[in-house]
Amino acid sequence: MNSGHRSSQLRESYIATMSQEKQTSQAVHHEDNITPYTPPVQQAHGDGDQEIAAYVGQEATFVDQETSKKLFWTINRRILACMLGTYFCQSLDKGTLGFASIMGIKTDANLKGQDYSWLGTILYMGVLVGEYPTNLLLQKLPVAKYLATNVFLWGCVIACSAAAKNFASLMAVRFLLGVFESCVQPAFIIMTTMWYTKREQAVLTSLWYCMTGVQLMVGGIIAWGVSHFENPNIYPWQLLFLILGVLTCVWAVFIGWWLPDSPMKAKCFTEDEKRLMIERVRANETGIQNKTYKTYQMLEAIKDPVIWCYVMLQITSTLVIGGLGVFSNLIIKSFGFTVLQTQLLNIAQGAVTIMVMIGGATLAQTTGQTILVMHTWTILPIIGTAIIYSIPPTHSTRVGLLIAFYCTQFYLAQGNLVFSLISRNVAGQTKKSTTLAMTFVAWAAGNMTAPQIFQSGDAPRYKKGFTAHFCLYVLFNIILVILRVLLTRRNKAKRAMLGEGTAVVEEKVDEKITHSFAFEDLTDKENPDFRYVV
Repeated sequence: MNSGHRSSQLRESYIATMSQEKQTSQAVHHEDNITPYTPPVQQAHGDGDQEIAAYVGQEATFVDQETSKKLFWTINRRILACMLGTYFCQSLDKGTLGFASIMGIKTDANLKGQDYSWLGTILYMGVLVGEYPTNLLLQKLPVAKYLATNVFLWGCVIACSAAAKNFASLMAVRFLLGVFESCVQPAFIIMTTMWYTKREQAVLTSLWYCMTGVQLMVGGIIAWGVSHFENPNIYPWQLLFLILGVLTCVWAVFIGWWLPDSPMKAKCFTEDEKRLMIERVRANETGIQNKTYKTYQMLEAIKDPVIWCYVMLQITSTLVIGGLGVFSNLIIKSFGFTVLQTQLLNIAQGAVTIMVMIGGATLAQTTGQTILVMHTWTILPIIGTAIIYSIPPTHSTRVGLLIAFYCTQFYLAQGNLVFSLISRNVAGQTKKSTTLAMTFVAWAAGNMTAPQIFQSGDAPRYKKGFTAHFCLYVLFNIILVILRVLLTRRNKAKRAMLGEGTAVVEEKVDEKITHSFAFEDLTDKENPDFRYVV
């Protein structure tokens, strides 16, 4: 019996077994709430997208490694270039508040008490408001055009921020900035799964996410230069807002022209290239697009304990990352550095951020152990936080404290690693859009709350804030352990079912997968071919 026939028999046996279990489900009761695997729903739920169907059939077309590599670089010139530039603009525009914090915005805008912290919080309130509708629109509308429109609108908001001269007006523009920026990360995760293989996604996600580090380097230089500007009619921080807002609008026009909405609609590629680009991501088992909203997938996402693990990881990571982002310049300045020195030290901080993000993603890709890398990447932040908490700043200790603060930047890599887990481990377009809405609401809530952890009365050492960070590090690692157990048990259950209950080597079972369900818009739980990344 050849392997193809054997695979077909196994799949038919799997579906038949699942159908029988579905009919007798009322007689089955799982006492263990942590048991993650549930039988797949009816095959009738399979509903492929018509645009995709025009390019692929149910049977996979082999794409050799050399062709795949060539396509990878062809895609990068269009997709990755736009993703990097857009995330850089978002990070730079969002980070203007951090630069402005030591350029006189507190005095010029008459900010008092917790006013500055609220400017950090209100942006994520805007993200919170925009997150659910933007994820629904991303499933329905052309991704590239929707992204370009939002980039242009937030560029206008940043430019208009130059006219804001008090707390109320700054709160208004920061809220609008959050609403329009809410589409970026969900759009990028959709684009990453649409164009890249699972193996490529971890590093690709880290590349666009590490624009946060590039923003610190370039933004630090720009802010340093603008800080020398003297004019009685405009403050330096207002000029900074104006310059960055105009540049963002120009970039939005470019990506609206250059970035394709999907492989199927990419006029810049040949028909053969489109077909092969779709086939090379077949093994992801996450599909490319499906514009039909499916209620059962939405409910599955809400009930799935793995999705709630992602939600908690977003909260516990952003409560740390968000606070360090908004208060980094103030923390470094409190060590005893001048304003201009602090601006220039952003360059080194940005370089550290880039190295830890790309390093973490590369290690995760090489070892195939994303969650273990995430555990490892919390060690140095804990040590760095302990040093900052324990040692008072003096002229002789400021360099050591600066290095300790750079150690905390390792935690920033958790953000892109969480994103990469979500992009690779969730299938079904409605389930994916619901998951993105849930996790990015959590992301926004964490970032929204994070600045409030650092209270003005606790300045300049913020010991209460760093105590909270210690607790968050512990919670983050506990959730990672739970997530790894859940995903591992799901993979074992799927392999055992395909192996007909016999003891078989994992690789031998996975070799039988033909990826015939890849574009049927099945969820990760109901697709027997799907394997979770741990």
